Amino acid sequence: MILLADPDPTSRGLLRSALERAGYAVTAVATGLEAAQVLMQTAPRLIVLDLDLKWLSGRQLIGVLRRNPRTFFIPLVAIGGSVEDLGGIPLLLRPVAAEQLLTIAQHFLPGAAEHDGVV
Repeated sequence: MILLADPDPTSRGLLRSALERAGYAVTAVATGLEAAQVLMQTAPRLIVLDLDLKWLSGRQLIGVLRRNPRTFFIPLVAIGGSVEDLGGIPLLLRPVAAEQLLTIAQHFLPGAAEHDGVV
């Protein structure tokens, strides 16, 4: 499962649809708090998060994920509006093209789309 956290409903919907059409299971949320709640219940295979999430920013969430031994090794991809150093975490600049995200998903989860199914 891919956790997609994006505050923009249009972007979130487009990216979720593209990933699901490619065969990935996706849980999409709008806030950092919702992302944290999902992470308490399950461990996704990839996390894609916008840096400008509300109630827990993407930057704060990255810090929490990297300090937790349960989530430390889950691949992370950030979405942002400007180039910045995130300590080796790939950054996709807005607006994100679906093809960009699919390429990233295939890189981190080779062959996973055929096995995930859609939720």
